[in-house]
Amino acid sequence: MRPKLLFISLMLISLISSAQEKKFKIIGTVPSSEKKYHVKLRWGSGEREKEVAIANGKFVITGSIDAPIKALLRISEVGQVAENSISVSTLSQNSLELFLDEGTITVTTKTTLSLAEVNGTNVVNDFQSYKRRLIGINELLAKIYDVKRNYPSQSEPAQILSEIIKKHADLVSLEEMEFIKAHTTSPISLYLIKNFLGYDMDVTKALPAFSLLSDSLLKTESGKKIQEMIEVGKRSMVGATAPDFSQPDADGKMISLSSFKGKYVLIDFWASWCVPCRAESPNLVKAYERFKNSNFEIIGVTLDEKKDKWLKAVKEDNYTWPQVGDMKGWENAAALQFGVLAVPFNMIVDPNGVVVARNLRGEALEKKLEEILK
Repeated sequence: MRPKLLFISLMLISLISSAQEKKFKIIGTVPSSEKKYHVKLRWGSGEREKEVAIANGKFVITGSIDAPIKALLRISEVGQVAENSISVSTLSQNSLELFLDEGTITVTTKTTLSLAEVNGTNVVNDFQSYKRRLIGINELLAKIYDVKRNYPSQSEPAQILSEIIKKHADLVSLEEMEFIKAHTTSPISLYLIKNFLGYDMDVTKALPAFSLLSDSLLKTESGKKIQEMIEVGKRSMVGATAPDFSQPDADGKMISLSSFKGKYVLIDFWASWCVPCRAESPNLVKAYERFKNSNFEIIGVTLDEKKDKWLKAVKEDNYTWPQVGDMKGWENAAALQFGVLAVPFNMIVDPNGVVVARNLRGEALEKKLEEILK
């Protein structure tokens, strides 16, 4: 009976999956060439991909998706050298971001793929409308990156260009907000708001944008999911009272955030395998030594799964402040509570447990501590 029940269960799962699948078909037209080219489509954070040859300037790609999703088309010559040796500008010209949705999508260009005209469902077309707003801005960014490549990463010109890139991001955010205001019923607006949240669940930009959306969009599954993410993000936003948590230290003793009430506390989420976390260690050690006697404490929360690796890193990096962890990796209870999607992630709470800063590192962290502990 069990094999039969298993077979029936698998049949049902298969039928349900088939019912949920949305079929798409991309029909592409590009300039013909005597050289051999192929086009690759990637979607699902790069987890899914299809590659086909271009024949006489034509290509067709078919597939299935569960829901509308962003994808990347890229054309390259057969036998082309590695992508990292090609300029950002060239890669940009040979690439096209688009949204996949059920039905037929046409991609047509007489020049570069980046300038292709894309047509499909409302979702597909809305994304193209959004992209058109950013054409000039993104061309500028590609050129800045090409110039930045010519300088050592720590040189003054490279640092100046990095600051310009940050300003570029601010400009993009302004354009994205304008798009959302004009497209309150479009799933693309939900996609942009999810980007606002980012890996650090920063609701500062996401919350005002989310409030603009139509009721119909908020009631969709994607709308409900973004709402849940925002609610989690609110727990670490500046001005919120951080919820309490308790986790075991290396000896199994439970340590809670509330046990440090009356102090300024830096809650630092990290892991032994996290390269940026380990690179930040000297800055944390320096800040702790400077302010540990000024009503300040750090509590480290590890996303490690192996206790020996965690403790080895604590010793190697000279962490002398309280360290806790439940050895559940990304399923760490405190990390889930605050919606931690990437490390390093940190926040500072005041003596009353109210968040006063988040995701500060290096010099910025020291400056903030100087300000609040003076």
